[in-house]
Amino acid sequence: MKTVFLFLLLFFGVSLQSCSTNNEPVKPDNPEEEIKDDNEGQDDEEPDKDDSSDEEEPSKQWNLVFTEDFNEFDNSVWTKEAHGAGWVNNELQKYTEESVSTGMDGDKTVLILTAKRVGNDFYSGRINSKGKKSFQYGKVEASIKLPKTADGLWPAFWMMGDNDKEWPACGEIDIMEMGEKEGIATNTSETYINTAIHYGPDVEGHKQIFQTMNVENSLQDGKYHIYSLEWNENELIVRVDDILIKKFYIGAGSEQFEYFNDKFYIIFNLAVGGDFPGITDPAQITALKDRESAQMFVDWVKIYN
Repeated sequence: MKTVFLFLLLFFGVSLQSCSTNNEPVKPDNPEEEIKDDNEGQDDEEPDKDDSSDEEEPSKQWNLVFTEDFNEFDNSVWTKEAHGAGWVNNELQKYTEESVSTGMDGDKTVLILTAKRVGNDFYSGRINSKGKKSFQYGKVEASIKLPKTADGLWPAFWMMGDNDKEWPACGEIDIMEMGEKEGIATNTSETYINTAIHYGPDVEGHKQIFQTMNVENSLQDGKYHIYSLEWNENELIVRVDDILIKKFYIGAGSEQFEYFNDKFYIIFNLAVGGDFPGITDPAQITALKDRESAQMFVDWVKIYN
């Protein structure tokens, strides 16, 4: 990383944007160099806090404060994004407003993000709630049906700080990402899930803590699965279908604390290619053949306090 510091400084000085704008900052080209694994960097945490413990605490009684059923696209809550190919993370798709819709999936009213291939051009959908619907602490969950991701699709349900700080100082919480290159390599794309947090004072100081897991059953089985985040001043707890994926410690005294104690907004997107799946050549995108499309459906989103 040191050998390209001057290049990065110049590049990010031009492209880095506030997390409260419509332009998502670009992440490091080689995120592996910045990654902390599941057990690194925990020396500054309180010794009686085990963020990776499998022990479950008594269930909290949650109060439902917001529900989105996607009976229609509510512009007072959500924004459709439009960006060119290669905007971030070496992704191949163009995000277009036309790739975002609401409709019916059986008897469900759903948000539909459609990824489509036309030759070597890809189009897809992404929405966010920045500046419209954000919250601090509580629980958020979404019922999502994913397409088959292998090889090259990258669906995500995640959050960023709704503030004027630049990435990664604004904080980022990846509740669910699928389609990662390790899952492709091991033929486990349908069960291999990733969750992560990103933080740091600036791009050069970016840090990441992540957790990957192969769950028992496919999450790309044509059914809806529930992805959730519980968030308080000490922990971020990520689950899928009530299966614990990761507890991230963010309590006072930790280096993470200042980055995850602000309001955060919600993002859904369906990317094609990029650094996460490790595919930047359109010829290697096998999840979409020419003129084919794939869809990510979101049945509902709920926020509790």
